[in-house]
Amino acid sequence: MPQPTQHSLIHVLLLWITILSIIQAVFIIFFFTGHRGLQSTPDLKLPMGKILSYKACEDKGSYKWEALNPIESLVSASGKDLQIKKDGYYFLILQVTLKGCTCSYNTTNQTYTDCTVKVDWKRETLLQGWINKNTCSTGLLGTAAGLFAGGKLEFELPKTGIDDQKHLTHLDIIYMHEP
Repeated sequence: MPQPTQHSLIHVLLLWITILSIIQAVFIIFFFTGHRGLQSTPDLKLPMGKILSYKACEDKGSYKWEALNPIESLVSASGKDLQIKKDGYYFLILQVTLKGCTCSYNTTNQTYTDCTVKVDWKRETLLQGWINKNTCSTGLLGTAAGLFAGGKLEFELPKTGIDDQKHLTHLDIIYMHEP
């Protein structure tokens, strides 16, 4: 037979188990009925994104970016560089493919010659890659950055031999308005 102190502990444990069971039942009901807790307010607006696509075109021994779906109020082409017209978050995806691999590998300092691909923003490198000698391509290079109006994306690509087919050499930009 339990002692009087043990008897009161049993009641406390039974009460505790009952409370935990009720809480667990409530969570299970909310989970299976689809109730997700706090609902978003109807006046909360998520920023809408915009997608821009560019392909590289040869231009007098160099190249320039040609917009496939231009939105001049966001980004405008300025020769081989792109001028940013609106503050926001930009997700950049770049792929550069050469018509033929003319890159040479210097075994002394272990670098490629004429095969660097680089994107700078205000003297800071956002993207950098090298042409793979087996595929003649950089593959996909990507980054996300907060960019401001008035700045310029500056591109350093191989001078000649860029394959200008849009599925081989392209720059895609996803723009999100800064809330």
